Amino acid sequence: MLKLVWNEQIKPSGLRVWGIIFVVVFVLYSFFDFLVFSSLSNMVAELGASMTALHIGLNTVMALLTSFMVSMSQIKLKLTKSEPVGATGIPAFSFVFGLLTFGCTPCVINFLAAVGIAFTPIVFPNGNLLWKLILVGLIALGLVYILWRIEKSTCKIKV
Repeated sequence: MLKLVWNEQIKPSGLRVWGIIFVVVFVLYSFFDFLVFSSLSNMVAELGASMTALHIGLNTVMALLTSFMVSMSQIKLKLTKSEPVGATGIPAFSFVFGLLTFGCTPCVINFLAAVGIAFTPIVFPNGNLLWKLILVGLIALGLVYILWRIEKSTCKIKV
């Protein structure tokens, strides 16, 4: 099944969907960075050019993995009319974790307090780089799981 989904992914329509998802997710992750630092120049001034480049690179990797995961899930849904089991759980968890990771600290504290949660992650040095690395791991884990579920799925034949 994975080979069939991959063949659909590399068609122009699959690449177009993947590209749109990539751009949206990359802009979203970058927007969260800019919420914290106000601008790219402030980010470079506070973190340095190499650390800023690392953050942009991680945003790119996360957007690539996320868009690939969502695109493959959507193609499987289109082909079989069923999503991979857990297809929405891990990406949704990763997305919420990402919101809490990159959002400005006062915004996250207010959001969590509004829903009754008094705990919030501490702000790590280097622009919360550790949280981004954890998020990359979660997204990679989600991608591996989705690809495994796609590979193990079968099409039901109606008799």
